[in-house]
Amino acid sequence: MRLSTGDGLSSGPAGSTVLPERFRPPLTLTGTYVDLVPLKLSHAAELLAAGRDPEVQRYLARGLGTTLEHARAQIGVLLDRQRTGSDLPFATRLRSTGRVVGMSRYLHIDPENESVEIGGTFLDRHYWRTPLNTDAKLAMLRHAFEVAKAHRVSLQTDLRNRRSQAAIKRLGAVREGVFREDRLLPSGYRRSSVVYSILAGEWSVVRESLESALRRPWRGSPPPDPG
Repeated sequence: MRLSTGDGLSSGPAGSTVLPERFRPPLTLTGTYVDLVPLKLSHAAELLAAGRDPEVQRYLARGLGTTLEHARAQIGVLLDRQRTGSDLPFATRLRSTGRVVGMSRYLHIDPENESVEIGGTFLDRHYWRTPLNTDAKLAMLRHAFEVAKAHRVSLQTDLRNRRSQAAIKRLGAVREGVFREDRLLPSGYRRSSVVYSILAGEWSVVRESLESALRRPWRGSPPPDPG
């Protein structure tokens, strides 16, 4: 870790400071429509229901499967990664009802290079084309840049997943390229990943765009009422 201060802090270039503990549990991120709460095994049943549509899990590198046992096992894997400090997973919970409708996580937490990735995201199909994804991503990006002082936040998606690529582009992330056949999926398929990023110097423009999008009246299916 670069220029360790001995107190959990890491100093970067030009006096910047990365706070690795800002990606440690327990951490709850609050949006307008959703809260991102620490992932627990007790969320398995609700997450399984949220992902029951095959289209929701179609492109996930690590899906929850179709049984409660498998969902708990996959959550257990993520909690193991949380304990090592590489990942920080969340359940996406509606503020209006308290129901869990999806999940997301920070991964590849890299304090030395002041970078982190946002991924592992899925959302109940009933809430596609609503503000929920924008709301959740804004909360995660705000924490990464403004609290944890990250320099770079990256996002990846399956090359086949055009819907996800469009959603990431709408966030204001810059498309960098394709990692060719970089992941071997459980099915045996070798996935190629499209890589995007947002840098700290771009964050203020991205933040304003996302906040503006959330202020606009929603003209599609009615979104959940904010809590």
